Amino acid sequence: MTCLVCGAPSGAPAYRHDGAMSISSTARPIAIPTVVYVCTVCAHVQTPPLDDIGGYYDTAYNVHLESDDADDLYDVRDGVRVYRAQHQANVALEKLALPTGAAVLDYGCGKGMTLRALLAARPDLAGHVFDVSDVYRPAWDAIVPRERQAAYAAPESWHDRFDAVLSFFALEHVAEPRAFLAAIRRLLRPGGILHLTVPNVRRNVGDFVVVDHVNHFMPSSLRLLFASAGFDDVQIDEESHDAAYVVDARRGPDDAVDADPGADVARYVDEARGFAAFWASASEAVAAFERERAAGRRSAIYGSGFYGVFIASRMADRAPLAYFLDRNPHQQAKTIFDRPVLAPDRLEDDVDVVYVGLNPARAREIAAGVAPLHTRPRDLFYL
Repeated sequence: MTCLVCGAPSGAPAYRHDGAMSISSTARPIAIPTVVYVCTVCAHVQTPPLDDIGGYYDTAYNVHLESDDADDLYDVRDGVRVYRAQHQANVALEKLALPTGAAVLDYGCGKGMTLRALLAARPDLAGHVFDVSDVYRPAWDAIVPRERQAAYAAPESWHDRFDAVLSFFALEHVAEPRAFLAAIRRLLRPGGILHLTVPNVRRNVGDFVVVDHVNHFMPSSLRLLFASAGFDDVQIDEESHDAAYVVDARRGPDDAVDADPGADVARYVDEARGFAAFWASASEAVAAFERERAAGRRSAIYGSGFYGVFIASRMADRAPLAYFLDRNPHQQAKTIFDRPVLAPDRLEDDVDVVYVGLNPARAREIAAGVAPLHTRPRDLFYL
């Protein structure tokens, strides 16, 4: 393999797990190995694309189609749930000085929930949607007219059209990231802005092993990628989203741009190798806790996303696992490994063990604020 950003040879994998299950970005087990490479030239981290990646996103991915308002829970603030689409729309509105009537495209939009929230705040904007599947059209019809929708390929009439293109959690999935950005650049008017959000593996170590994320970016690989794709004035914000980079970049001139990953590549490579070491020990950490503290004891997993499913997938014996717990009501109608997902206040007194399946960077802080976990002494496990 070669690096998808700079083209350097990939070398040996930094991480490999050949067990029965890998976990996708939608927290689904997939029966393939997890293999991760780290580029020593630009610090880009990458995973081999899934077989038939186009078909996967056309017919199998289908995010949050269970209801009109299903979304990921971003945070709980003073007891109020904040969902990811609304947070993304708020950040975009803060960062983009969009003129009245601006043409805006949500590229790789899924259901288009962020654009829906954006248009609720700015109904003057001319919103458009594009995705590599048409399964979302019923949701799009409630947001924009059909002539502002496109699936599989953006029409040539959209070239040089948009004041701003928005892209939320799409670039990590593509096998040709430079071609993805080049396609967006063609759609922007000269000087138009790309506002893009992509997972930050430095803030969310789980992204390192998400098997359908081909790209796991470091700031150095993002800078190099955007410059080489014809963007300038690239701003990388690691603070506006807890676990993502928010990138704003302007369509640059057509002349070639000198691209440089910057001076911090070695530091980012070391960080990536640290993430590999973390995941190399994570499966054994689950197994050791299960053997030594949880064997035969009724248990639950707090968190029904990536980390919770990862923990369940590494259990040697799931028989004592009663259910998953999650504060997101959109998760509570689901089952995972044939276990229901319940609200935290349904945690029963006879559950002795709770595996905390959350981003390790915030897991203890979040769990400390979930009162039902602490109604009596329990053994809590953290990755």
